[in-house]
Amino acid sequence: MAKTYIFLGAPGAGKGTLGDLFCEKQGVIHISTGQLLRDEMAAGTELGKTVKDLIATGALVSDDIVTAMVRARLAKADVQEKGVMLDGYPRTVAQAESLTGILKETGLQMGGAVLIDAPREILMKRLTGRRLCTNKECGAIYNINDVAPKVENVCDKCGSPLYQRSDDSEATVLGRLKVYDEQTFPLIDYYTKRNELITVAIEDAPIEHNFAHLCQVMGI
Repeated sequence: MAKTYIFLGAPGAGKGTLGDLFCEKQGVIHISTGQLLRDEMAAGTELGKTVKDLIATGALVSDDIVTAMVRARLAKADVQEKGVMLDGYPRTVAQAESLTGILKETGLQMGGAVLIDAPREILMKRLTGRRLCTNKECGAIYNINDVAPKVENVCDKCGSPLYQRSDDSEATVLGRLKVYDEQTFPLIDYYTKRNELITVAIEDAPIEHNFAHLCQVMGI
């Protein structure tokens, strides 16, 4: 039976990179809710038209619409055969409860809710140290703590100046982490009570080291 995995983690924890490596190793389908929204709009489905109208008016896409898209996607043959890693869903306990129902409907097995657990000091270091190239065509990303440019604030690839995003400032990062704590704790509690939470402790180490640890914890 194909399995469904959920990756949870604070901004800067590395869940995106670790999730991609996990999907590559396990051969499961990586599905993000953002991509689902874009795909529905591009295909011109009824759901896609509804989403497009909502976005045009600045309204939020409801839980019902997101859940309907997830339900439709999980019923498709590739997911049924290979399994899936969900990115960006569920975000709330209500969505988690809906997902539990969807898995029963589609015959998928819950593989686990994987919490990428990084100490707060690592998150701050990663997020506040990020620098981006001002040349949009280049798009290089650095981190002054780990992958620093050879010349301070100058892109190695194209020589353009580097900048720090406003939402990577210390004050903003603290705010983002506070929101994460408030929104994610109920999900952690939900999956803990269902014995479906898998916690992977992250160290301030290369991604290969942390991925090897993830594989060890998950037994893959």
